[in-house]
Amino acid sequence: MIEYVGNNIKGGRSVNIKKFGSFTFNVETELPKIAQRSISPKVDIFTQRQERKNIHHLKPVFVVDPVLQYHLTRYPGKEEISPSISQHSIYQKGFRTIYANPVPVAAAACLGTDVVVDGLSTIFLAIQDLIKLDKNIDLAFGFCNVRITGRNLRVTFAPNLSSSIGSA
Repeated sequence: MIEYVGNNIKGGRSVNIKKFGSFTFNVETELPKIAQRSISPKVDIFTQRQERKNIHHLKPVFVVDPVLQYHLTRYPGKEEISPSISQHSIYQKGFRTIYANPVPVAAAACLGTDVVVDGLSTIFLAIQDLIKLDKNIDLAFGFCNVRITGRNLRVTFAPNLSSSIGSA
């Protein structure tokens, strides 16, 4: 599951995991550069457009699922991303979001899909139970660490993740 989510995140796609949360991106747009020189017939139009185009920076964020957020009493409830008007599905959270599909995870693990679905639901239910019991949890995903300490959630993303996604 970690490899599946990590490959999608590194590919620039957000992943929503049911009853856990959504690894997504906050899109920050740099304003277009105003042409500092006048339009010249010597410089082709494509070069001039390249200089004036919008530049988008993707900042990785984690949006907690409401089921898990209920148990996180010290989690700040403000949203890290602004929802898009064009996304009407309840599973769409953020930029290019897909729903976590257990079929490729099951194929990679050489297990049945029902085994993977039951295993993942048990893991996320266990996380909820550990939060209720005030236990500390440290989930290392490779591309980020999700730490729950004293019902307070902290997510730390890998420093090179923003630059590798932004380069695409």
